[in-house]
Amino acid sequence: MKVTGLQFTQGILVDSVSLDASVKLTNTTNRDVALDHATLGFLLDGNPVLDTAHQKFVRVAPGASVTEPVSVVLPFSGIVKTLGHRPEVLGVRAKLWVTLLVGKDTWETPLVIPVNVDVPVPYDQIDAFVAQKKKELEAESARSAAAAVKSALPSLPSAPHF
Repeated sequence: MKVTGLQFTQGILVDSVSLDASVKLTNTTNRDVALDHATLGFLLDGNPVLDTAHQKFVRVAPGASVTEPVSVVLPFSGIVKTLGHRPEVLGVRAKLWVTLLVGKDTWETPLVIPVNVDVPVPYDQIDAFVAQKKKELEAESARSAAAAVKSALPSLPSAPHF
């Protein structure tokens, strides 16, 4: 899981978190297989947050692996309000539909592979985005304050230099 961005409601309050998840499929057979499609459900502390799908047909040669990215935006603030605390566990419940390829034909019945993964919420990555936003807001505030002070002070004539 990689955090790719945050959306803020105001200030540094996080509204949603953009993530890239990767689905890796390794072909352990001696024939080509294909990832026909996948469904993924994302959970925070066991609470369903988002369901999505990967619809790209991907061929995998014998002994090879493919990694397919899935980008999602998790509505973070709503879950935090509902739970009353920052969630600690990010869960992914996926089903991968894999078919065996024989020449140009596919085996009629796909294999459904369940995948259940629980990882800690990547707060180190989230906090880095929050710190960056905080610096931007502080810099903007300093510029605004300097402009306000400059406009509030009367214009003084320059003193002659001796």
